[in-house]
Amino acid sequence: MSDKKKKKSIVSGKGDTGYTYTRLGEKIRKDDIRLEVVGTIDELSSFIGLAKSLVKDRNIENILKTIQEDLLVLGTQLSKRDYGKSKEIFSFDHIKYLEKGIGELEKNLTFENFVLTGDDLASSALHILHTVTRRLERRVVTFTDETKFDDKNVLIYLNRLSDLFFLLACECSCNEINKTGED
Repeated sequence: MSDKKKKKSIVSGKGDTGYTYTRLGEKIRKDDIRLEVVGTIDELSSFIGLAKSLVKDRNIENILKTIQEDLLVLGTQLSKRDYGKSKEIFSFDHIKYLEKGIGELEKNLTFENFVLTGDDLASSALHILHTVTRRLERRVVTFTDETKFDDKNVLIYLNRLSDLFFLLACECSCNEINKTGED
C-alpha cells in the first residue's frame, strides 16, 4: 500500500460545529450570507441539471447549459471577499440574452389566470427553477445590504432569469398539452 496514494476523504469533521472554511482559509459560520447565496446558486444549478435531463427540446437544453455556466461564474465571484474591486459579473449582453429569450417566448404565450404547475415533469422542474431563482434574488438583496457588493447587473440578471424560467415552464407545459391533444 505504500506505493499507492492514500485516498482523501471528503469527511474532515471541520464543519461539525457550525463553521466552515472558505477557499482562502477564512473560518465562517455556516449561516453566513455568502454561504447562503453560494449554496442557493449551487441548488439552482443542480435543479437546472435536473431540468436539462427532463426537457425534450434541444434549444431549451442549450439555454439551460448557458445559464449553468453563468451561475458557475457568479458563484465563484461571490465566494471572493473583494467585492468592491470586482468588475461586473454580468454584462449587458448577458441580460440581453435573457431578454431575447423572454421576448420570443412571450410571442407564443398568453396568460389569463394563475398558472398551476404539475402538467409534466419538465415544466414542473422549470417552475422549481423559477422559484429557487426568486429566493436567490432575495438572498442577493440581503447579501448586497450586508457586504460591499454592489453589482446591480446581478439583480437585473436574476430578475430576468426567473421570468425566463417561468416562461420556459409555461412553454414546456403548452408543448406537452398540445402533444397529447388535451386543452
